[in-house]
Amino acid sequence: MKFLDLPSAGVHELLEFEDDAPRRLRRRRRPAPKANWFWRFVFPLMVAGAGIAVLLLWEAGTKAVLDSTDGEELAVVTDPAAPGFEAFVDPTPTMLLVHTDGGQLSGVTVLSQTALDNGGTAVLLSADLLVEVDGVAAAYLREAYTAGGADAVETLVAELFGFGFLERVELDSSQLREWMRLVEPVPFNLLDDLLQINEAGDTEVWLSRGRKDLDGELAAQIYGFTNPGESDANRIERQLDLWVSWLDAIGRADDLAAATLPFDDGLSPFLRSLGGGSAEVSILAADVVTDAEGESFLMLNASQLDRVAEIAEAIVPVPIAPPLSERSTVRLLNGTDNPEIRDEAMELLIELEITIGVIGNALEFGVQQTSVTYHRAQAQADADRVAAVLGTVATLVENLDQPVDLTIVIGANWEPS
Repeated sequence: MKFLDLPSAGVHELLEFEDDAPRRLRRRRRPAPKANWFWRFVFPLMVAGAGIAVLLLWEAGTKAVLDSTDGEELAVVTDPAAPGFEAFVDPTPTMLLVHTDGGQLSGVTVLSQTALDNGGTAVLLSADLLVEVDGVAAAYLREAYTAGGADAVETLVAELFGFGFLERVELDSSQLREWMRLVEPVPFNLLDDLLQINEAGDTEVWLSRGRKDLDGELAAQIYGFTNPGESDANRIERQLDLWVSWLDAIGRADDLAAATLPFDDGLSPFLRSLGGGSAEVSILAADVVTDAEGESFLMLNASQLDRVAEIAEAIVPVPIAPPLSERSTVRLLNGTDNPEIRDEAMELLIELEITIGVIGNALEFGVQQTSVTYHRAQAQADADRVAAVLGTVATLVENLDQPVDLTIVIGANWEPS
C-alpha cells in the first residue's frame, strides 16, 4: 500500500491508494461538528417563506400581464374553430416576370402558386398588348416599358388583373439562358421557320422549323425572337410552347432543386411548383388589331376583359392591392359558429376589392347583428360601401394603432345572397 500526503485546510490528511488498478481515492472520515441552531431551525423557515413570497409575486405579475388596460384578460387562442381566434392572412404568392431582349420588352408573365409547392399558373401577355384600365392612361406594354421601365409595366398589369404582386423579376435574355441551362437540352417543336434579313437585304432562314433539342442559349434567343413584320401574336405562341417545354424538363429532372436552384424566394419556388406539380400555362386571349399605318397590336374586348377578372379570381384567391389602389384592409370576424358564413363573407369582400388582413372569430359566438367599424377617418367610404352590402351602418371607432382599417363582425342576421 502506498501513501500520499495532500494539504487540506492547513493540515495534512493521510490518503490511501489501492495497489490494484484502477485506483480509488478513499478519504478517512472525521465526525462533523454540530450545526449552529440558526442553520438548523431558522434558515429552513426563511427558505420556505421566500418560496411562498416568490409564488405570490409570480401570481400577481402574471395577472398584471394578462389583464389589459380595459380589464380584459388576454389569452392565446390556437383553435381556428374557437371563439377569439385570429390569424393574419397570407396572400396568394404572386410574381410578375418582365421579359426583355436587347433592352426591349419581349413579353410579360403573371405567375401564381395556387397550390403552394404542388402547382401553379402562368399567364403570358404580349408585349404589344394595349391595356386600358380606369385611372391609368391606355398604353401598350412595350411602350410603357420604354417610358417607365418595369414599374410602369407592373402598374398596368396589376390594374388590369385587379391584384398586386408580392415579387417582380426583370428577366433579360442572358438570365433566361442561365435558367434554361440548368435543364438543357430542352426538347422543343418549332412550328415556323425563323427568318432574318442578311447584309444583302435578303430574307434567309435563321432556324428551320421542326423538332429541336435546345441548349439554354438557343432557347433564350427563340424566346425574344420576332420574324420580320411578324405579329407579336405569333411570338407569344412560341413563348407559350417554350414555357411548356421548360417546365416539362424541370419536372423530369432527377434533382428538382438543382433544376430550379435551391432558393426559397425569387423565381425558384415558382418554377418548382409549376415544374414539379400541376401547372396551367396559358396566353391572355386578345384580338389582333391593325392600325392605320398597318401596324398590328393586341386589344382586349369586353368579354375578354370579363375573362381577365375570372382568371384573376381563380389564380389569386387571396390578393393584395395593386400599387395605385387605396383599398382598405379589414379584420373579418365570424360571430356565429358556422364557418361557412365567414368564407362567404370573405368572398364578398374580395369582390368589393377590400383587402383582408386578419380573419378569425368574435370573442363569443351568438352575435346577432352584423357590425362594421372603421378605425381611420379616411376609410369611411369603404366602410359605408361594405356596410350597405352587409345591411348595416358603419361606425367610427378611431384607433390608429390597429393593423387594419376596418373590423367586421358577421352576425346571425346576415344572409349571403
